[in-house]
Amino acid sequence: MSSAGRTVIVTLACAALFVAGASWRGVTWSDVRHWGTPRNVIEAEGETVRIPVAQGAEERRLPEVTVETTGSYDFLFPDGGSGGGPVRYDPCTVLSYVISPAHMPEGFEGVVHEAVADVSDATGLEFAYEGFTDESASFDRALVQDRYGDRFAPIVIGFQSAADNPDLEGTVTGLGGSSAVPGAYGPERYLRSGVVIVDWEDVARIREDGGGEELARAVVEHELGHVVGLAHVGDKDELMHESNLSLLHWGPGDLAGLALAGAGECEAR
Repeated sequence: MSSAGRTVIVTLACAALFVAGASWRGVTWSDVRHWGTPRNVIEAEGETVRIPVAQGAEERRLPEVTVETTGSYDFLFPDGGSGGGPVRYDPCTVLSYVISPAHMPEGFEGVVHEAVADVSDATGLEFAYEGFTDESASFDRALVQDRYGDRFAPIVIGFQSAADNPDLEGTVTGLGGSSAVPGAYGPERYLRSGVVIVDWEDVARIREDGGGEELARAVVEHELGHVVGLAHVGDKDELMHESNLSLLHWGPGDLAGLALAGAGECEAR
């Protein structure tokens, strides 16, 4: 976001390599139920990590959102998801998120929660806030971390400036994306461990220069759109256009894409 009010958002989406494998050590009841289907693993920083088994019942947490609008939308990972569709988050799992509070503008926590609630309403995905974290927001983060227990790391939302992160130089106001990782069993992939990085200097100027809370919230919503799998589009009437000059709310294509982003199949338990 420049001082003239131009917003350009860059998407960085992480992809994790994986291989199938299993060992007797750490075998769970889910492994027994899926006997003959080895538990998938990921290779992370030279270490082999077994994919955490999805928890909870195999049913949606929230009702599926009906697609009622038409317009431009696209997906970051159009193939390889459950049911042969795009790679999406598991709608039967709560999407936990945390905030890395360093440099967060005063009063901005409420803006973040409002943006998350809007994305939840548009996707039918359930989010749960887990508080502040001492983890720095980074696309190089480990997908499974001791600090979060035996599960994928939650979505992390943090604040940096161009001085901290060169990807925020120029008119870039935010970064967002998730990792596309296989489920515990089978070839289908799911989104995991999303990251949002907001340029705190830019959003502070937005709030001071008359753009207000709504435009600042739109910045966060755009990045969360990337987190749940949406890519940029060429239509300037959509919030997921790479350069937003004034839009405060989702466009018709955004809403259609978000509804589809939340309409994936449940991961096998």
